[in-house]
Amino acid sequence: MSKPELLIVGGGPAGMSAAIEAASHGVRCCIVDEGRELGGQIYRDAHAIEREASPDLINPRGDELRKQLAALTNLIEVRSDSMIWGISDGNKVAVGKEASGTEFITPAAMIMATGAYEYIPPFPGWTLPGVMTPGSAQILAKNLNVMPGNRIVVAGTGPLLYVVASQLVQKGINVVAVLEATQRRDWLKVPFAGWQAWELLKEGFGYLRVLRRAGVPVYYGRIVTHAEGDAELSHIYHAPVDKNWFPDRDKEECLEVDTLCIGYGLQSRNYLAQLAGCKIEFDELGGGWVLQRDKRLRTSQPNIYAAGDGAGVAGSKIAELEGRLAGLDVAASLGHIDAEKLQQKNKPLQRELERFSSLKNTFARLTRIRPGLTELVDTDTIVCRCEEVRWKEAKEAIEHGGHDFRTLKVMTRLGMGMCQARFCWPPMARIVAQYKGCDISEVGPVRPRPPIRPVRLDVIAEAQSNQTQETE
Repeated sequence: MSKPELLIVGGGPAGMSAAIEAASHGVRCCIVDEGRELGGQIYRDAHAIEREASPDLINPRGDELRKQLAALTNLIEVRSDSMIWGISDGNKVAVGKEASGTEFITPAAMIMATGAYEYIPPFPGWTLPGVMTPGSAQILAKNLNVMPGNRIVVAGTGPLLYVVASQLVQKGINVVAVLEATQRRDWLKVPFAGWQAWELLKEGFGYLRVLRRAGVPVYYGRIVTHAEGDAELSHIYHAPVDKNWFPDRDKEECLEVDTLCIGYGLQSRNYLAQLAGCKIEFDELGGGWVLQRDKRLRTSQPNIYAAGDGAGVAGSKIAELEGRLAGLDVAASLGHIDAEKLQQKNKPLQRELERFSSLKNTFARLTRIRPGLTELVDTDTIVCRCEEVRWKEAKEAIEHGGHDFRTLKVMTRLGMGMCQARFCWPPMARIVAQYKGCDISEVGPVRPRPPIRPVRLDVIAEAQSNQTQETE
């Protein structure tokens, strides 16, 4: 394909929908995705053996989108198993594979559809083998046909808990219990708020029905306080919580398990957009630090759009709709459709967004992170897994002025590891804010720098050399 007009970062629901919509109007697109197959976490494709073993766990919507993409291969280039490790000069994007080096792409427009990742607060025992996120267990069971464990507890908050727990049950895996931090009375509000999005409610009740038939108890208003084991997980302790998720330690109970799948919702991934200069803001209900967007889903940088969970966690249905809206707007801005057709196509998509908005907002309020989670750490709890920084070290640094990411990083090495603070800073920022008694927006986000992903030095050197030769 010749130079793409539109570069789409991420091949999940938002990215695929954006490419389909834009290409259907003649825009030359390129999707760059780190996965081997398009679909993201929720629409991830499965290999033939897994499809045969677990046909009920395959999401047909993912297959439908991939089929639509395949019909537009003359206009959509897919670069799977690829990464973007840098963006410079506004829209010069470094796209590479480990084996084949890096290529710089300068598209006319970009859509950031980078998705989200799971939020896991540090607590004693969270680094033990056997403790993982619900999404990790989902990949093992659904896509690799691997049993995560023999006695599993799924804990945290949010719809993903019930999706994963029901999928594990359908695979014949023993789920001992589901521990939901939010009170049951609060979840009873969901049907009233989401009656317009009846298909999502039906899907949710289906997950609960699977658990009920399998005899899996769901305990509301409880969180895991700590986990124990010699070389690997053997026990977890959980306790009831108040409305702010502060646990009642006097009522702790112990469960014998070998696997704990724990996650407290999702955080938006927007490091790449920040590298491009896009402004962010803190949105408690949207997944932490999210990208600023206007009504046309444009960020603060010209010709850079954001769609899906990477711009505010809202789920796959809304991600698809936002992807289509962004793709349409790009097609209009590049002259492929006129303003009248843009408005005509936009109206039904906007109506669909409105239909899902009430349910989205209700879920966001139900599953928002509460301050009680920051109280789980003890002196020796690891708060940065990559660099093995413990709370006692981080606390000492905070007491000596480490009140933001950059300062704490210098004082303790927190955030210097392979994940580049993706997992440690969101909960640590909350801990710092609570310790200081200030708003989390005052603590601030991570300030990413290239390379955004670990890259060999020779790859960077070769890319720089090639770029220099092209400009001479």
